[in-house]
Amino acid sequence: MASCASPSSRLHGNAAGGGAGGSATAMMLPGPPGRGNGGCIDLSPAGLLAHGAGSSVVISDPRTMQLLCVLPMPSSSLASFVTAVRWVPPSSRFHAAGIDDDDDERRPLRLAAGDRHGRIAVWDARARLVLHWLNLDETRGVAPGSGGGVQDLCWIHHASGWLLASIHGPSLLCIWETSNNPSVLWMFDASPEYLSCLRRDPFDARHLCAIGLRGFLLSAIPRPDSDISLQEHRVTCGASDITELQRLEKEIAAPPPSPALAAFPAFTPKLCFSPLWRNILYVTFPRELIVFDLNYSTALSVTPLPRGFGKFSDVMSDPDFDLLYCTHIDGKLSIWKRKE
Repeated sequence: MASCASPSSRLHGNAAGGGAGGSATAMMLPGPPGRGNGGCIDLSPAGLLAHGAGSSVVISDPRTMQLLCVLPMPSSSLASFVTAVRWVPPSSRFHAAGIDDDDDERRPLRLAAGDRHGRIAVWDARARLVLHWLNLDETRGVAPGSGGGVQDLCWIHHASGWLLASIHGPSLLCIWETSNNPSVLWMFDASPEYLSCLRRDPFDARHLCAIGLRGFLLSAIPRPDSDISLQEHRVTCGASDITELQRLEKEIAAPPPSPALAAFPAFTPKLCFSPLWRNILYVTFPRELIVFDLNYSTALSVTPLPRGFGKFSDVMSDPDFDLLYCTHIDGKLSIWKRKE
C-alpha cells in the first residue's frame, strides 16, 4: 500500500504526510506500463513525473523514487489504456515572477490524460479529482469510442489562458477550451495522413507543430479572434521508411479509426523544437534524424540511423546544452551534438 501526498509535503521530504488541506489515502499499487500505453510520460515544472500504466496515471517523484499517487481513469464499458499525459505549464504571471504555481496548494495541479477510447480527463492531481471531461464523441454526436483514441496532447497559450490540443484517431487535430465551460474550439482533419506527435514551441507558447507518418508537418497558432493560423510543410523521409510504411499499411490489423499508436506501434515519427534556435525542428523517422527549418520549409541535414542501434522511437532536446537525446526501440539511448 502507498499514500498520496501533496507536492508541498513532498518538497519538505514527507511524502506520506498528506499536507495542508489533504489526507493520506490508501490505494492499490499500480502495475507496470504496457505497450498499449505507448510510453506516455511527462515531467511537471515542479519535477513530478506522470506516466500511463494500464488505465491509470501514476505520479511519482523521480528524485526520491517515491510513488505519490495513482489517478485511475473512471471506468468505461471497456478497459482502456491511458495513451497520453501532459501537465499544464505554469501560468505566465507566476513564471515571469520566478514563482512555481505548482507549489501553491490553493491552486489545482492540473494534468490532462487521454485514453484509447478518445476520452480526455483534466485532473486536479493535488485533490485527485477530475475537473473536466473532454469527450469528442459526445461533441460530434457519435457512438462512444467511434471517434478513435487519443494519440497525443499538447498545451498551447491563448489570450484566455491555456488551451489543450489533442490528436484523435488517425488524423483529427482538435483544440479545446478547458475552463469552466469546456468545448472544442477548432478541428482539422489531416486524412489520409496519420498524425503521430504534437509539440509546443519554446519561443512562442501559442505555436504548435504536428508530424504525420508520411512527413506531413502542420504548424498552427491560435489567433485572438478564435481562428487558427495554419501552415503546411512536408518533411521528406527516406525510401526505406516509406517502403516499410507501405508494407505495414497492407498488414494493418487495428480497425479504423485507430490512432497511429494502435495501427503502427513500431513506426512512430516524433519531433521536438530546438530550445536554442528559433524555428528549428528535430524530426525522427524510424531510420533517419532530420533537422528541419520552418522558416524555409526545408531540411538542413539528414542523418541515417547509426549502426548497432534499433530504430528511432523518440527525440528530446536538452533545454540548457546544445545536445539531442534519442531513444531507440531496442532500449538504447543516443546523444547527439551539433557539429561546429
